[in-house]
Amino acid sequence: MSYSQRILQQGSRLTRLAHRSRFGTVLDAIRNAQYTQALDYGCGDGWLLKMAYEQNLVKKGFGVDVEPLMLSSCKELFGDIPGFQFCQPHELPEKISPKSCDLILCTETLEHVGEPESILEQMLTYSQPGAKMVISVPIEIGPSLLFKQVGRYFANRKGGYGYERYGLNELFSASILWNTNSFPSSHSANASSTGHKGFDYRKIDKLLQRKVTIERTILTPFPWTGHLINSTVIWICRVDN
Repeated sequence: MSYSQRILQQGSRLTRLAHRSRFGTVLDAIRNAQYTQALDYGCGDGWLLKMAYEQNLVKKGFGVDVEPLMLSSCKELFGDIPGFQFCQPHELPEKISPKSCDLILCTETLEHVGEPESILEQMLTYSQPGAKMVISVPIEIGPSLLFKQVGRYFANRKGGYGYERYGLNELFSASILWNTNSFPSSHSANASSTGHKGFDYRKIDKLLQRKVTIERTILTPFPWTGHLINSTVIWICRVDN
């Protein structure tokens, strides 16, 4: 079973709803055009890029991931489909011409890197002026965190889901006080690889405001509830130059 199949089919009803809503919202966000060349940064097993291709939204593209196992899954998934290549980040200059992509996808990735600004700059290197950029990250701060931790707990009880645990003081600080700086996490340790615990999506929002034009911000899976119980924030952006 692939990574995407696991998160979409296993876990609890809440976790499945969250992941399915995120994928569906990203695909809906790019549905008004057909893109000549896409770059999916942090492509995982390639499921999102494959859906975009099958729905005639993307003609060709590149998937980038740091995990060799994920890249192998991508190559298997796209085995009989021409026009798609998969590589690690350091291989990008050999694969893609600068300013050649009219669609940039980066979903559930920036929370896992120590320097998200450098990743965004790399994506911008390959973005055409006017390109669409869709970024998503998890909401791991505020009231939503309480609901997510409950959902993760029950999903993990079924076996194999896995999640980062919080102490009571840590959970209070992050979910009630909106403060992830008061306890240790990979995000406070200046690590090159980071997790969900301690992640504050508001930092990515500020970064995007400086680098691109944010056309729309969507919270999923219950957008009408604001920051109360949503699991993901998705930015629909335009690259200006």
